[in-house]
Amino acid sequence: MDYLYQMNSQHDITTRMKNLILILGLLITISGSGQEVKKGNWNVDLDFLKVELPKKHKDFYSVKSEKDFQLGIDKISVQIDELTNFDIAVKLQQLVAGFGDSHTRISWNKYLDREKMLPLHLYWFNDGIFILHTTKKNQKLLGQKITMINDKPIKSVVDSLSTLITLDNDALVKSVMPHFLISTQLLEYFGIVNNEGVKLKLENQQGESWVYNIQPAHLDRKNRVTFQFDSLALCHRNERAYFWDEYVAKDRIYYLQYNKCRSQEIARKQGHRQTAKKLPSFSKFKNRVLKTIKDKPIDKLIFDMRFNGGGSSVQGTEFIEKLSQMKEINQKGKLFVVVGRKTFSSAILNAMDFEKMTDAIFVGEETGGKPNHFGEVRSFKLPNSGLEVNYSTKYFKKSDKYINTFAPDYIIKESFIDLKKGIDPVYNWIKKQ
Repeated sequence: MDYLYQMNSQHDITTRMKNLILILGLLITISGSGQEVKKGNWNVDLDFLKVELPKKHKDFYSVKSEKDFQLGIDKISVQIDELTNFDIAVKLQQLVAGFGDSHTRISWNKYLDREKMLPLHLYWFNDGIFILHTTKKNQKLLGQKITMINDKPIKSVVDSLSTLITLDNDALVKSVMPHFLISTQLLEYFGIVNNEGVKLKLENQQGESWVYNIQPAHLDRKNRVTFQFDSLALCHRNERAYFWDEYVAKDRIYYLQYNKCRSQEIARKQGHRQTAKKLPSFSKFKNRVLKTIKDKPIDKLIFDMRFNGGGSSVQGTEFIEKLSQMKEINQKGKLFVVVGRKTFSSAILNAMDFEKMTDAIFVGEETGGKPNHFGEVRSFKLPNSGLEVNYSTKYFKKSDKYINTFAPDYIIKESFIDLKKGIDPVYNWIKKQ
């Protein structure tokens, strides 16, 4: 999970800042406010978007009509004089989000103001949204659950912010919302807060409620404090690694975690030789895995993709095909695949490969992405504002059913207490089978 990369002092984990763009480009990467765009130039940009996005997209009008898009653009255009750059960018993203493709979006974060961010890192657990990092000044907030913001129930706040994303499923909302909730600029846009500040209603681990007033502030590795966990579950130890494995001898379980559908081999095939030098080799990983399967007594093999936001599905598909041919592994009750809210794009395709080729049992949460989805993203920029527009050039059809998520056979969710105690309920469930 994103929140665990910062726990260096407690668990010897890398503390490099995670790029929040991993999930379909929807998590906020803060770049500060851009220069003001002249109102007339905005109208030029809107006309450009009206023509170019539908023309370049694989099938932009698969959910709504051309008339819907043009009316939406025109509605924004007549309000131009009353709106800020940020307002316009957000309204464009809300419009585009309604057309059913979570890969297609407007880079509205260009106009996010880093001075209007709350100094909080949040995560949405099964039992609510909790504060896991903040500044020393606010450290009494650590481990607290947010139930209201400025007297508005957290559900109501989430419902408003959710208009910024394509609502494929609840898993996607849970993945993105913790990053949206810390922007007072967004909260002001939706009328949740004003210039008087932000009032959080919180609930402690004893179920007692209290209120805390918090102001925007900068949060980084130097000034943040972290909630102290009792220990760290196996699944959270190397989330930043592209792929890694561990043989747990006492359980006779072979655990593989596949976090990114990328490698030096893929980069080379794509012609990115310099990038390839910085990436790990999937071939070496695959050879090590196959040797371990041959040499070690294995009762269960776990292939964990719950943190995988995608990339290129090819290497995963080839690896899964290899596993499918290994009778000692490809058995019901011996091969388990873990998915979750961050499983997206190419990782979804690989989950479908497992379903098609193997007898794997799927465990975890519903995925943030859909089995059938748009992808192969490209981009262009609006001529005056410079806002980047991502759009899909291909449609992936992996299921004959229209379903908005890939649901595992057994739904098992993590609670805040699980994390605090260093428990992975998914691993524990699999171990008992």
